[in-house]
Amino acid sequence: MKKIQLISLFIGLLFFTGCKNNQAPKTVILETSAVETTEATFQEAKPMAISIQGMVCAVGCAAVIEKNLNKTAGIKEAKVDFETKKATLIFDAKVLSPVEVTQVVRNTGKAYTVTDFKLLD
Repeated sequence: MKKIQLISLFIGLLFFTGCKNNQAPKTVILETSAVETTEATFQEAKPMAISIQGMVCAVGCAAVIEKNLNKTAGIKEAKVDFETKKATLIFDAKVLSPVEVTQVVRNTGKAYTVTDFKLLD
């Protein structure tokens, strides 16, 4: 009986301490221009790939980065893959520059760094 309780306690601790960075991820929104980001206003949609270092879990790190990218004005769609440590997204080059897109990742938490970004064709 004690073994089962110890195992349950250990599993519970792992669950609650699974994603630990020096700082908890935070939601950030990069202020851009007053241009609305609906489907109709995307004038120069460009695909982009970003390499992200510092993610330690899919649920906390990758999900928060993806959420922040998707909430940013000028980004149509973003997907972050924890396994490959990459994000792919479509952004409006008339609203955001590639450097501003990578800044959203950096502003999400001190642990995250963008090591490479490419504009895709």
